[in-house]
Amino acid sequence: MGARTLVAVERDAGGYDLHRSQWGGEHVDRLVDLIRVDEAPPDLVDPEPFRAGASVDELLDSLDPREYEAFVVADDRTEAYLVCRLDIETGREAATAVARDVTDADTTVDADGPTVADAAALVPWPGEAAAERLRRFVRTAKDVLGDAVDAGLVPAPAATRYLAVRIARHPDTPDGDAILWIDGGERATRR
Repeated sequence: MGARTLVAVERDAGGYDLHRSQWGGEHVDRLVDLIRVDEAPPDLVDPEPFRAGASVDELLDSLDPREYEAFVVADDRTEAYLVCRLDIETGREAATAVARDVTDADTTVDADGPTVADAAALVPWPGEAAAERLRRFVRTAKDVLGDAVDAGLVPAPAATRYLAVRIARHPDTPDGDAILWIDGGERATRR
C-alpha cells in the first residue's frame, strides 16, 4: 500500500491543490524540504492534483485517516503531521455491526456503545526517526488495547481515550498541546 501522504499546496488565495504521495510518508522530511522550494518531484508527489481549489475548511474533509499516514500543508509555511488513527481494532468482528450513512463517518456499534472509526490525532511532524518510533508505539498499543477490549477488561471507547492520552504524552510527540484531533469525520480541534 505504501506510506501515503496527503499534500495540500496553496496555489492562490484560499485555494489548495490536493495531491497524493504514494511513498511520501516514508520521506516526509525530504518532501517538506522540496515543497518549500517548489521542487517536489513526480516520484514523491503525483503531479496532477486529485482535487483543485479546496478551501481551508475542506482540507481535513479530504484527509482519510485510513488512507494516509502523513499530511503536509504548504502555504506561507510548510507544516507536516503524522496521522495516528485512534480506532481500536478487535477480534470481535462477528459481534460488531457496521453502519454506514452517506453523510456521516463510519460508525461501529458494539456492546460498549458507538465508537467512531475515523478518529485520529494529527501529531506535528517530529522527524523521521521519532515518527517511526511513534508509529511502532501506536501499532503496539492498539494491539494490546484490542486484546484488552476482546477480553472484556476495558470498553472500546475507554481504550481509544487511553490511546489518545498516551500519544499526547509520548516522548516522541514534540508538543502534546499542538496535536490536532479529528473526532471521526469532524473538524480537527485542539484539546
